[in-house]
Amino acid sequence: MARGYRISFAGGVFHVTTRGNNRETVFLEDADFEHYRALLRRYRNKFHFRLFSYALMSNHVHLLIETSEDGSISKIMHAINTAYAMYFNSKYDHVGHVWQGRFHSAVVDSDHYLMEVMRYMDLNPVRAEISKRPDEYEWTSYRRHARGDDDDLITPHDMYENLGKQNRKRQRVYREFVEEGIGHPNPGYAYSIFIGGDDFIGRMERVYGQEIWPKYRRLLDRLNALRSATLPE
Repeated sequence: MARGYRISFAGGVFHVTTRGNNRETVFLEDADFEHYRALLRRYRNKFHFRLFSYALMSNHVHLLIETSEDGSISKIMHAINTAYAMYFNSKYDHVGHVWQGRFHSAVVDSDHYLMEVMRYMDLNPVRAEISKRPDEYEWTSYRRHARGDDDDLITPHDMYENLGKQNRKRQRVYREFVEEGIGHPNPGYAYSIFIGGDDFIGRMERVYGQEIWPKYRRLLDRLNALRSATLPE
């Protein structure tokens, strides 16, 4: 079966999702989470991407990445996923696939929807009922943005920096923004192709629409129909 068309360009912001094979657990202990973070650091230094947010769940990963000319989103994720799979198979004497097929990526309208995607990622542990509050879960970048905790993986985006002139103000505004999303329906960004408003999606469809694999076109149409009903006001 032919592979779907992968949109990638330097300076693009992408929401990336990678799931464990058959939704199986890929992080069995804290050391595994730390190893994945080390891989993010290694390949960030190689491909010079910027990481704005991440959420490492037990059986899947969310990343919010801006690419550079040194590496496409495909090269970045192939390197990270291959390296982690080798580590996991060796450590746990595991045979077979670690990740479920190819990773999924969506182009994000960073001028308007980047903060929405960050909130969606930070609330993953809450929606999964792993924690009651986002700051109770260790393996996201929420504490960096909401409390100012050290996290050298993160490059703050201008949208976050513009939340306030002082760190405390930015952290407070971000905490309130994320907490406002608790209890709202899941916007389903993990399955989007383009994340943004109608104008942005229209532009992306005009540029890339004819090249997207037909099944993704059908999925995009369905997601567009659901968007207005699921996104918070």
